[in-house]
Amino acid sequence: MKILHIITSLGPGGAEGMLYRLIKSTSNSVEHSVICLNKGGKYVSLMRDAKVDVLVLNLSFSNSFKGIIPIIKFARLKKKQGYQIITSWLYHADLVSWFLDLVCRFDGLVWNIRYTRLQIGRPSIKNWLILKILSKLSKYRVDKIISCSVSAGEVHKSLGYKKEIFEIIPNGYFLNKAQKFNKDLKDYSGIIRICIIARWHHQKDFETLFQALDLLKYNNINFHLTIAGNKTNKDNYELVALLNKYQLNDYCSLLGEVKNVQDVYMKSHVNVLCSAYGEAFPNVLAESMLNFTPCISTDVGDASIILSDVGEIIPIGDYKALAYALIEKNRILRDEKEAYFKNCVTGFEKTFQRYDIQDVSKYYIDVWKCLV
Repeated sequence: MKILHIITSLGPGGAEGMLYRLIKSTSNSVEHSVICLNKGGKYVSLMRDAKVDVLVLNLSFSNSFKGIIPIIKFARLKKKQGYQIITSWLYHADLVSWFLDLVCRFDGLVWNIRYTRLQIGRPSIKNWLILKILSKLSKYRVDKIISCSVSAGEVHKSLGYKKEIFEIIPNGYFLNKAQKFNKDLKDYSGIIRICIIARWHHQKDFETLFQALDLLKYNNINFHLTIAGNKTNKDNYELVALLNKYQLNDYCSLLGEVKNVQDVYMKSHVNVLCSAYGEAFPNVLAESMLNFTPCISTDVGDASIILSDVGEIIPIGDYKALAYALIEKNRILRDEKEAYFKNCVTGFEKTFQRYDIQDVSKYYIDVWKCLV
């Protein structure tokens, strides 16, 4: 089987990471090629190292027409080589894949849904127009729509996407079956270590976290926050200004993008996701628990499903609820350390059982097989 993927970018991101893991886990039975519409990134070299043919177009919205000819040439070449199905990732790629399939006539077209809701407003009006167009196009020529979360599937069905062709397939991860829980990494000396792994974006709602931490200071809770992600280093003046506003500079480490994010998770006592919208299947929650770190999350996407019985869910934008959850986590660390350790292990085991990329990739293969 041969699959042509179309994706917006190949930099660090949830969809990009899932595509790479899917390609790696199915390389013995499926041949993959990838068209990257915008800039490349970390996954370009990783995919090429895995012998995947990757076309990087470096397109922007203003020069998107320049990509029409190279995209069609690449797709026609792949069809001659026996490629049967187009699978697209993210909205712009879904739109391009529909027209490419119309021109090149592949055997099947599969879209991916990775968001629950876009922010309404001028910065995203282009995306909203695309969303309306896609809901109409989904009724013609699209064979399957894969949603990475239940919530994202329901939202897009309500927006007019063709309901009958949806498949819910969660994200999957490479698992280290030999990985052992190291209690020493969770040593508690009176300071609760909190991490947030997120790019600098208003979707991630950093201010709610900072307001919660301000309340922790008021309650004399000792803490240290580690922030890692795109544009979260000291050169981000907006971020630094927000930390200054809440007088958190002495309580915080700004790492920016890191190669070994697992090290950040493992050395933290709790991981926080504060997103206000847009999440479907928040990767950081599963990744955190696969590194034995419990989570507190706002009620976005499928967070409540991922964290059921092993994490805390709080209302979006409720800094007081977040502060109280962190205070309680600090109390458990101080007074019930064994209960905390059990929570770390239970979260790992649950995530391990549900989100193994080897199992998840079989669902993708089943979808592709039914189209050829």
